[in-house]
Amino acid sequence: MRPHILLLTTGGTIASLPTAEGLAPGLDGEALAGLLPQGIMDCYDITIRDILHLDSSNIQPEEWQTIARHVFENRMEYSGIVITHGTDTMAYTASVLSFMLRGISIPVVLTGAQLPMAHPLSDGMENLRTALAMAASGVPGVFLAFDRKVILGCRAVKTRTTDFDAFESVNWPLAANVDGKGLQIHREAIPAPAGACALRDKLCDKVFLIKLTPGLDPEIFNMLLQMHYRGIVIEAFGAGGLHFVRRI
Repeated sequence: MRPHILLLTTGGTIASLPTAEGLAPGLDGEALAGLLPQGIMDCYDITIRDILHLDSSNIQPEEWQTIARHVFENRMEYSGIVITHGTDTMAYTASVLSFMLRGISIPVVLTGAQLPMAHPLSDGMENLRTALAMAASGVPGVFLAFDRKVILGCRAVKTRTTDFDAFESVNWPLAANVDGKGLQIHREAIPAPAGACALRDKLCDKVFLIKLTPGLDPEIFNMLLQMHYRGIVIEAFGAGGLHFVRRI
C-alpha cells in the first residue's frame, strides 16, 4: 500500500514563472506535481491542495495560522504532509510550526527550491523527492528538507542566498540525509513527541528582535515600550554579552 501524502502548496520560487516584473508564483499544485517523473508519482498516493499563492517574503503570522490549521485538521488522514514554500521565510515557518503543532504524530516536511521547478536546472525536483521520502518515513515531527538534507524545523536557518545548499542545522545534527543507501534517518537527533498533538494557533506579533551592535542607544527600548511591544529578543554578542559602559 502506497503512503498517502498530502501536498500543501503556498507559492514560493519552486512554483514561480517568469513575468515582466521578475519571478512570481504561477504554478498550482497539480502543475507542480505534474513536473515530477511518473516513477516518483507511482511511489505515493498524493492529494494536492493549494492553500496560499504567495512569495514567501509575504508570509506572516496569519499565514502561519492558516498552514498550521490545515496540517492539524488533516493529520489523521495521511501518512505525512509536505508543504512547498518559498525559501526566504521557510525556516521561520518551519520553526513556528514546530511549536504550533507540538506532539504531531506524522512527518510534516517543508521544502522549496532556489530555481523554479519549471527551470531545466531546478533543484526543486530533488528537494521534493527528499521531502516526499521523509513524509513517508513515519517519523513524527516538523522538518525542513533541502539539498538532500533533512533538518529539524526548529533548528533550520537559511545561510546562503542562491546556493542549492541553502540551509544549515543550528547546533544540532541532521534529522536525516540522502546518500547512496537512500534516506538515512538519524533517530537519535529527533525528539520523541510528548503527549497528544494540540493546535496552538494563538500568536502574539508584538515581539521585537534586536540585533545588538556596538553603540546601540538604549532609548530604543523606551520607544518599543511606547509602541506596546510585549517582548524583546536580543541577539547579543558571542555567548550573550552586552555592552554596559557609556550607554547606560
